Amino acid sequence: MSQGDRFRTNVTLVVVAYAVLLGVLVYALGDDLGRPVQNMAPQVSWLMPDTTAVRVAALKATDRAGAAGLYALAAALSWGLIGALAAAGFAWGVLNKGATVLGVDKAVTYLTALAGLYALATLTEVLLHATDLPMPRGGLHAMPALWFGAMIPSAAILARLAALLAHDAGSLIMIAVEAEPARLAELVSVAEEHRGAGSMEARLARLLAGREAAS
Repeated sequence: MSQGDRFRTNVTLVVVAYAVLLGVLVYALGDDLGRPVQNMAPQVSWLMPDTTAVRVAALKATDRAGAAGLYALAAALSWGLIGALAAAGFAWGVLNKGATVLGVDKAVTYLTALAGLYALATLTEVLLHATDLPMPRGGLHAMPALWFGAMIPSAAILARLAALLAHDAGSLIMIAVEAEPARLAELVSVAEEHRGAGSMEARLARLLAGREAAS
């Protein structure tokens, strides 16, 4: 198993463990999470800076301090997971300077898809909130169970993506900084073989190799 395969496997195990353990914690400690929070304004995503504060305050205002504390804990753990795996991925990439595990092209595609999904989710929530369809007052995001249901899987996905992106960034940065001709040639060869000669990663590799050759 290559360094990249080991890294992907380790990251996957970590995010699966996070999702399972936090899911069990929410199930065991969550109290009446299916009851909507009345007069709750729509929120874009748990990733937005003010969302946690708004939701925790709304739960406390309805005498649901336990659920408020659980949500704050889950948000903190989720952000901690994303940050920790991103840092670990960058360090792994810097130290090993191996081949990319995600690839520049996939990274751009995934980031674009995530941005599109969050835009679609926001638009859907706003439209549903503006209609007269029967739903919990405040929209779908008025139900704490859905807050956790969206947070846990999305945090796991984002943490894995952050780790792979950071790994590739660290690896490419160190290869560019050290500018070893043999390593740059290997980068070009691997990128063209695995990503395609016309891929963004292959073009970036050739650009790095060309700059070193010109210098």
